[in-house]
Amino acid sequence: MTISALNIPETARWDLVALGEVMLRLDPGDERIWTTRSFRAWEGGGEYNVARSSKRCFRLETTIVTALADNPVGRLIEDLIYQGGVDRTHIVWLPYDGVGRSVRNGLNFYRPWLRRAGRCRDV
Repeated sequence: MTISALNIPETARWDLVALGEVMLRLDPGDERIWTTRSFRAWEGGGEYNVARSSKRCFRLETTIVTALADNPVGRLIEDLIYQGGVDRTHIVWLPYDGVGRSVRNGLNFYRPWLRRAGRCRDV
């Protein structure tokens, strides 16, 4: 199937609209989480990954509909979304209480060494 086979109207603003959580993925590289001194930060989430890949690979106009806590972690996720080329105008900003009682941004601690050890779970 080609992109033109999708029959997207010429007047459509978005080729793809994704709805879902965007979280911060923290990757310790070749270190274990309990011994690392640094992490690389990535944005991620199933629906968002489709939007980002569609933008980068097929040059489709994509947007994400999601909610983020209005704090530094949320703003970092927003910047990573921007760097990924996905439109951010549909992010709903929720007030942050300083602790996370009512709202918090998702964090994912990636553990690539589990795959190398023969355990296929990333969780």
